[in-house]
Amino acid sequence: MKNHFYPFVLIFIIFFHSSCGQTTTVSSDNAWGILEGKLIAKKNSKDSIAKKYWNYLNEKLPEKLLTKYISKLQLFSDGTQEELGAITPLNTNNTTWEIALDTTDFNFKNNNQKYILDYTHTIIHEFGHLLTLNPEQVTITKDEYQDDKKGYLTSEGYAKKDSYLGKFVQKFWKTKLLNKWDKIDTIEDENKKLEQLYDFYLDNKNCFLTDYAAESPEEDIAEAWTFFVLNNKPTHNKIKHKKVLFFYNFPELVAYRNQIRKNLKSDILLN
Repeated sequence: MKNHFYPFVLIFIIFFHSSCGQTTTVSSDNAWGILEGKLIAKKNSKDSIAKKYWNYLNEKLPEKLLTKYISKLQLFSDGTQEELGAITPLNTNNTTWEIALDTTDFNFKNNNQKYILDYTHTIIHEFGHLLTLNPEQVTITKDEYQDDKKGYLTSEGYAKKDSYLGKFVQKFWKTKLLNKWDKIDTIEDENKKLEQLYDFYLDNKNCFLTDYAAESPEEDIAEAWTFFVLNNKPTHNKIKHKKVLFFYNFPELVAYRNQIRKNLKSDILLN
């Protein structure tokens, strides 16, 4: 089974980003181990900045999942407003994960509200992947091709039918839509694939909150989760709004939402 890299890019017109989905090369000097929620210092000059970023994540996001699954922090930069961050499992059991942040796009000295909202959106989006693809949510498999009887196949394994992603796909990714996306996903030419994904988004704008959400069910649920956290409860009735309302069916996720919003209150103006 192939581990998947979940980057989040700032600019949402996805076919402009040929780098989307490719791992950014990071020096080991910019990587820190995490053990039981604590950053393992390397006793060098970069430890202080790593602690600052790790403390920020723990101050804003629910610590329970971070402590349980995150075992590595990477700091990198690919320039301004390219990939802001990413999360990826480090083993085939999905029990240990790495989170990566672009320090150029996470500059805590920048007080611009839009800038802060961009990187806040990123960390909540990435947390959404951890929330929906951890071992409690996904059944590990060696299957390379989806067996519909087993449910939706991610790069991490089958989404359990009673999992957040499993229920999300059953509700919002009906067979016709999923088959159309699946054909696009098999395109080998990356630029052509991204162009087709953008057309897929335009053909289904009422279904997706952003064009990045149309890249896959995994990105779709992560985007919907992010809008759920950062925005007021939708009053509209389009499918994309129903995707946000979906999360209100789970008391534990409403509790996470309330906790994160409380933690963010001093940083940004929430809707």
